[in-house]
Amino acid sequence: MIRSALSLLLIEELIRFRHLLFGLTSRSLKSAYTGSAGGAAWVYIKPLIIIFAYYFVFDKVLSIRLSSEMGGTSNYSLYLLSGILPWLVFSEAMIEGASCLVRESGLIKKTKFPLELVPARSVFTSSIKIFPFFLLIWPLAVFFAEGSWLSLPYLTVWIAIQLLLTYYFILALSILSAALRDIGILVESVFPMLLFFSPVLYPIESVPSGFHWLLWLNPFTPLADGFHAILLRGEMPAMINVVVLVGWIALGLLICHVLLKRSREHIVDWL
Repeated sequence: MIRSALSLLLIEELIRFRHLLFGLTSRSLKSAYTGSAGGAAWVYIKPLIIIFAYYFVFDKVLSIRLSSEMGGTSNYSLYLLSGILPWLVFSEAMIEGASCLVRESGLIKKTKFPLELVPARSVFTSSIKIFPFFLLIWPLAVFFAEGSWLSLPYLTVWIAIQLLLTYYFILALSILSAALRDIGILVESVFPMLLFFSPVLYPIESVPSGFHWLLWLNPFTPLADGFHAILLRGEMPAMINVVVLVGWIALGLLICHVLLKRSREHIVDWL
């Protein structure tokens, strides 16, 4: 029964070939900075540079300030960090993963292993780079906002939900990109703009009510709102966020099942 459930969720092969998945992830992280003086340190230096850029522009230059009622804290830096960190994971994984099957076409053609491992590697690679910073944000939120030490289970579950949602999206997009290369280019071009249509840089309450629907079209909106609730207010995410995410995950899972069923025999020819 458990095996059937894992198979239905498309993660049975990930668990079965977990050692190979970890090996692919490790190779990806090492190869990205091979030959550089900083080496593996760039894994964490690069996101820190991006985080500092957002902090400088929105906190120091634009001097954006929040009320604790709207953002859960009056400290905009803390609000920004609690949303931008998971966004960087989501964004990098989606942009890199959308074309991952195309980039690894040589490996897929030469060896036989589940193609699901390649999109999963993109998710794990991005997560290893960013999510460790939450070890710093969580205690800061406890001391400088209304966060709670008891919120760790909520945070763990919410991170797992984001990884699962990201995996389904990448798996679907990577298959579509193998069939039509324009998909990967489109994701790379358009996806970064979704940051400005999510409550990462500003609370959703600050948006005119007539435009709320625009933010809810973004799958990252419920994730960001949930992270703010957990980290800044020490509470469970609102039920609307849970319901919307379940809907996105169900849709992503359904699309993945259909695409895998119809593409397994043709994926090598497409690549």
